[in-house]
Amino acid sequence: MPALFATSLLVALAFATAISFSSPQSRRWLKWLLVLALAVAWIALALAVSELVSRPSVTLVTPGGARQPRLFEQAARQGLTLFLSFGAPALLVTLLGWLSLRATRPRPQ
Repeated sequence: MPALFATSLLVALAFATAISFSSPQSRRWLKWLLVLALAVAWIALALAVSELVSRPSVTLVTPGGARQPRLFEQAARQGLTLFLSFGAPALLVTLLGWLSLRATRPRPQ
């Protein structure tokens, strides 16, 4: 998932740059590709966080019956750390993509 996430962020940055320098005819397709790349990035982030948080749920109750709540707290902390460390670049790329879309919007006459 991290490779898909990083690749989609890089592709989204490329599309945001291409939108800024493209002709009005090709902008429409590039906008949709940018939105698709950003959607893939956010979905990959959500899947990575959910995979990390749900991984120790199997080991919360051992076969002997002893509960281990520390594993849940540790998984929640790791999920939050992953979300913050991957979410900040995703938010930045989303903001840059939104700014490129807004800057190339046709102005009313």
